[in-house]
Amino acid sequence: MPPVSKAQQRQAHAAAEAFDAYFAREYGEERWARLRARLVLPTEYAALINAYAPSAEVDRALLAEASMGSYALLRLPSLPDRTRSEVPTRLLCLTRATLAPGERPFPPPHPAAAEDEQHRVHTHWNLDAASVLAAHCLDVKPGHAVLDLCAAPGGKSLTLAQQLWPERYADRATRSTGTPSLLHANEADAPRHRRLHANLQAYLPPALFDEGLVETLRIDGTSPRAVHLFPLGEKGYDRVLLDAPCSSERHILHAHVRSQKSGTVATEMLAWKPTLTRSLAKTQLALLRTAWQALREGGKLVYATCSLSRHENDQVIGAFLRSLEGPAPRFLETHALAAFCEKTQYGYLALPDHTAPQATAPSPWGPLYFSVLTKPT
Repeated sequence: MPPVSKAQQRQAHAAAEAFDAYFAREYGEERWARLRARLVLPTEYAALINAYAPSAEVDRALLAEASMGSYALLRLPSLPDRTRSEVPTRLLCLTRATLAPGERPFPPPHPAAAEDEQHRVHTHWNLDAASVLAAHCLDVKPGHAVLDLCAAPGGKSLTLAQQLWPERYADRATRSTGTPSLLHANEADAPRHRRLHANLQAYLPPALFDEGLVETLRIDGTSPRAVHLFPLGEKGYDRVLLDAPCSSERHILHAHVRSQKSGTVATEMLAWKPTLTRSLAKTQLALLRTAWQALREGGKLVYATCSLSRHENDQVIGAFLRSLEGPAPRFLETHALAAFCEKTQYGYLALPDHTAPQATAPSPWGPLYFSVLTKPT
């Protein structure tokens, strides 16, 4: 790699200063300094346990080299008017007593050594727990038809699937007698679509694909006619998850920190500009309109990003509301999320400097913004 010139160094320094100045204005200098210090730490992961793999295999994969006492199940909050799930989504994390900043305690996922093909799926998925929280708040139940509009790499789709087909869990395996559940996982980008398809096939029972209950799609959700290309069309889905493409500022900061240590220049930081986040907001708004069109009356939609910027979060929701005709959607309002995130005008924001009431340390999760909208009947 050729040495970095002084001109490139000046350019990188100016870009980083502009980045910090932008978010210091948005969050305030004191909050941004505290938040930035948390954001540059390595991302901490939880292990989303795959209930379609036998629990004995999951235990072997996750706990073979560690004491069970070091781990705890992360309990997701109960939602208003939600029927308690028989088998809730299970997230394993390190307990606070053993958690070191940036520690990644979980081994890479691998297929379970099950006797039959149906349960020879990967045991767990390592991810930021805030991602699971957003999918959890969609309030998916068996019998729902669900659209995951921007689904790659697939962690949220796996979360949704485990809410749709609890009867197929490896340790209970019964047949459903109710309305068939459906999951359509969409990704417009070709390489990301291939990765999504491979991941879902690695984690979900093959029968779900064989029976046409899970399908991966490749449709450009920003197209004005996109909703008519989805299998269930306009107003066809009970639940829609839109994890929209965004600026991913934590990724930019991590690339910048790595470049400083190696004496190089982070192209991610050089490419960042305030105009980029506003351009992405237009894409996000187009996707949100498509998601809303696909949602049936009385259904729920989650709009989510991993952006820090209000331009890609609350302001997208605000612009969407101004464009609507007729009754406005209802938004999720609950104090149960206070342990994970802070309230915003239209949704919730999980940040790694967020300290819940009566907590002794900040939550390690995020950034992740999400808003839960219910379509009027």
